[in-house]
Amino acid sequence: MQKKRTGAKNPLEVRVRTRARRDSIRNGLLSAIALTGALPLAIAAPKVFTALSDLGFDAYMPSNPKQRLYETASRLKRKGLIEFRSESGKRRMVLTDAGRVELLRGQAKLQHRQKPKKWDRRWRIVIFDIPEKRRNERDRIRVLMRSFGFERLQDSVWIYPYDCEEIITLYKTDLRLGRSTLYLVADALEFDRPLRERFGLPLVD
Repeated sequence: MQKKRTGAKNPLEVRVRTRARRDSIRNGLLSAIALTGALPLAIAAPKVFTALSDLGFDAYMPSNPKQRLYETASRLKRKGLIEFRSESGKRRMVLTDAGRVELLRGQAKLQHRQKPKKWDRRWRIVIFDIPEKRRNERDRIRVLMRSFGFERLQDSVWIYPYDCEEIITLYKTDLRLGRSTLYLVADALEFDRPLRERFGLPLVD
């Protein structure tokens, strides 16, 4: 009888861990660049991996942090999420508009996973009033709202059942939306049964 191998790694688990490590490093790098404005490549590694360690991602630390970070930065540049600039003899990384949107999507997903277990029976409604000449920004907003989990009520009106003011404030700041965005909290909404079903909420109060 063939002995069962011990210590063998499940290929699916390996892929999941690899993806989690890659995503953590990518998001950590994007966040570090956003915080500093223009992050020198030479000092990026300690900043990014210290931040990940503080967040409890020690298991995702690669054996060669600096090399892994350079590889991640190269991928982000190829995807158009960051660009390199030379300032005062130093090579610095700067977020592009697409990079800011990607960072917001990551933050939105994290907050979405942390939604409360119990609904407070209030609806959060976000209304956008963005002119046609800023169509690209409208398209980005649609992607962000869907990635967060919002449902669209009308063309520029979106709804969500949990507190999301913080992430909407981030959207407004990073996408420079200003007063073109309104965040409302409603205690009641007519004919909300279909929405309750979509969000998995109690059908009666």
